[in-house]
Amino acid sequence: MNATPELEGWDDWLSQYIAAMPPEERLAGLAPEQRLAGLTPEEALLALPAELLRSFPATYLATLSEPIQARIRARLGR
Repeated sequence: MNATPELEGWDDWLSQYIAAMPPEERLAGLAPEQRLAGLTPEEALLALPAELLRSFPATYLATLSEPIQARIRARLGR
């Protein structure tokens, strides 16, 4: 399909095309801060590697919302 922005259905086609791309391709070329744009500070924590999450004190992790705590526990196998 020769899709161009002038054609009807362009937005739908573009959305489907982007959705079919692997996340690595969608994020390629973006700076780290651009990758995290729009996330809350708690959500940004979920982008950290497990090794860093393990370094946070339990007292700090306990201050996070329950859904974030649950996702961190799941990632760390706790």
